[in-house]
Amino acid sequence: MNSPHTSRGRPLYTWEIQEAWRVFGNHLDYERVRVHERAGWTNRVDRFGTWLIRMPYSGRPNAITLGNHCYFPIRMLAVPVPITHPEHFKAGWLIHELTHIWQFQCIGWRYLALALSAQFELRGKAYDFGDETGLIEYRRKGWKLEHFNLEQQGDITRTYYERLCQGGDACAWLPYIMDIQQG
Repeated sequence: MNSPHTSRGRPLYTWEIQEAWRVFGNHLDYERVRVHERAGWTNRVDRFGTWLIRMPYSGRPNAITLGNHCYFPIRMLAVPVPITHPEHFKAGWLIHELTHIWQFQCIGWRYLALALSAQFELRGKAYDFGDETGLIEYRRKGWKLEHFNLEQQGDITRTYYERLCQGGDACAWLPYIMDIQQG
């Protein structure tokens, strides 16, 4: 049996699947997901990408999802931590990246072109979905999750998950999460 941290990545931990289930339900093939940690090349790709689009480099760690594989430049959580723990952000980050795997599992490699297109065209605004007010207004206009670009979708799922963890009101997010869970 392979070590959980091989070049082929590790499967999701049971607790990660339980947390992701809160967002994706049975609409993500969890068995196919692989997590790669300490993949420093992801930050180099980010630096190059920001240079290409003439944006300043943020210096924040950058993850990249390719197909069913999430590549993180840092070590992710091995066990769940309380919401107050300084590394809890990693759980939400994983949810964002799992959204890209869900997109891949739904539409194939086209997801990668769409995600990159959003980043190049919208630059720093690629992730901005309008927060709670925007979600409510867009739903009134008949929007579904598919109307948002793929990076916005990732941040919608991430912020929904973080709201759930904090015990906050996630009503504005729920219709979009149901778009995932109901197929």
